[in-house]
Amino acid sequence: MNDIERRIQRFLNPWRTRITQWLRRPGGTADLRREATARAQRAATDLRDSDAAKRAATALQELRDSDAAKRAGTALTDLRDSDAAKRAASALTDLRQRDTVRKAEESAKRALHDLRSGRGNGSAS
Repeated sequence: MNDIERRIQRFLNPWRTRITQWLRRPGGTADLRREATARAQRAATDLRDSDAAKRAATALQELRDSDAAKRAGTALTDLRDSDAAKRAASALTDLRQRDTVRKAEESAKRALHDLRSGRGNGSAS
């Protein structure tokens, strides 16, 4: 370790010790989580009650009720019911039934499960 690294360590150690002690105190992280949750809920309430949010909600409702939105919804339904869409869905189903695709999908699900459960090490097995 060179002189610069020692100086940096000497500077950081007291801060690191204080932070560690603060996080390890009884209720330290739990209190922090509770406070963060309360602040987030207050902020969400304030945002919902703001004039800008109310104007945005009104504009969105007007957009959903507009003739253009209704025409787009009808066109989308017609597209889903078309022969081309049915052929595409059938081709996709056939593709997903292939053994290599099924294995890759299962491997991806396992890797995602491992990551979510904290057992993942960054590589799929």
